[in-house]
Amino acid sequence: MLIAENYPALANDLLGPLLELLSLSRNACGGDAEKFLIMLVVARRTTEHELFASFPQDELLSGRIPVFPSLGTNISSVAASLGAPKETVRRKVADLVKAGWIVRQGNELRFTSVAYQELAQVRIAIERMAARNFETINELVRRSTSAR
Repeated sequence: MLIAENYPALANDLLGPLLELLSLSRNACGGDAEKFLIMLVVARRTTEHELFASFPQDELLSGRIPVFPSLGTNISSVAASLGAPKETVRRKVADLVKAGWIVRQGNELRFTSVAYQELAQVRIAIERMAARNFETINELVRRSTSAR
């Protein structure tokens, strides 16, 4: 595979944005990277809901949708997804609920507009990482194609 063969030359360009993202996410969660992983699981279930992609960014940031549509997840599923102890996830979810980043609706955990707003810098880092990775791989493919 082209990326694997060229990883040493790409590593710095790929790892820099990842390091920035992980550092920002840990800081956003008060130094607890595991809380961010929990948020990622809940956020992913949100993004998998067909309505999520239909909302404009400004509406998601406005707070007019306090709890985002989601396919839903629960503490057991989050723990299984992360390979983390259920009790640890339960405690951290309780903290995230107190922060207003997650709400419980029945047994399901839902992502909130508060989390979306307060994690804006992390989301921007994800966007930068995606753009940088695209640029890096695009340049690799361009050079590989022109070398033939």
